[in-house]
Amino acid sequence: MRPNSSLKVIRTDCTDPYVNLAAEEYLTMNAGEGVMTLYLWQNAHTVVIGKNQNPWRECDVEAIKRDGVYLARRISGGGTVYHDMGNLNFTFIAKDGLFDIERQTDVILLACRLLGINASKTGRNDLTVAGKKFSGHAYYSSGGYNYHHGTIMMDVVAEDLSKYLNVPEAKLKSKGVESVRSRVTNLRDHVDEPLRSADTKDLIAAMQDAMVRAASREYGSEPVEEALPEIPKALLDKYASEEWRLGTRIPFEKVIEHRFEWGGVEIQLDMKGEYIRDCRVYSDALETEVFDIVEDLVKGRKYDAGEIHSLREELPEGASATAYEILGLIAKSI
Repeated sequence: MRPNSSLKVIRTDCTDPYVNLAAEEYLTMNAGEGVMTLYLWQNAHTVVIGKNQNPWRECDVEAIKRDGVYLARRISGGGTVYHDMGNLNFTFIAKDGLFDIERQTDVILLACRLLGINASKTGRNDLTVAGKKFSGHAYYSSGGYNYHHGTIMMDVVAEDLSKYLNVPEAKLKSKGVESVRSRVTNLRDHVDEPLRSADTKDLIAAMQDAMVRAASREYGSEPVEEALPEIPKALLDKYASEEWRLGTRIPFEKVIEHRFEWGGVEIQLDMKGEYIRDCRVYSDALETEVFDIVEDLVKGRKYDAGEIHSLREELPEGASATAYEILGLIAKSI
């Protein structure tokens, strides 16, 4: 960390996901120059979907409503996760120049080591212990403002993972496992006594303290603890709204599905004769903006392989290879 930078820590007792996700965005877009913020928080009984995911496909919406579970959507990409009070959420927030995913990940691994856990990084955004996942990560960047957030499963009720989440079979096959429960683990099972016998609240507190110690050691800065600031009502209303959480559904006649190395994609096309009237692209990819670009490009276009292929030339400068692959997938389906 730069000599003139500082480490800010915010811990909150709030367990409302709409408040916590709104706070996360507010803190990010108001990050100070040279300040690394570590935000530690928990959600009570919540299913959180990625920015570009289809909630009706990724989770059991009716069971969520029936059981009084929160359904929330974040602004980062990635897949669906379940939070309860046995899970600790973290967010690293910093502007360009200070934001470094590798160093931030090292903080979590060091925190685990401080608790006697030998954890490692696996794949694109997972942390594992004894070959099983306990932490998944996602990222958000806009105009030089960034966050890196994720879960740390300390004592999550495993039965609820499969109760509310519909993990696509193709995703499980790509990871070589049979079910979501078989590939995850709680860190309670990997710490030594007396912590292994501690209640959930104390277990979470121990990890929070370890995260703060690890961040302080990694960045060479004494942590300054602050309270969560007041969040604008408009931002709170956004995260609580059905429009944001459930999205707008379109009538569709064609569905195209595929799993790439970077994630799964589901494309819904509303047709009018030979033309695409509307389009929705859903994905658990870590990217976020590319899917809106593809949707806008194909609307009103003829459902013709040559025409869809030609849209690659209309992609904005700097568009990722993901957009090319999605357009190629649509063209291939014709």
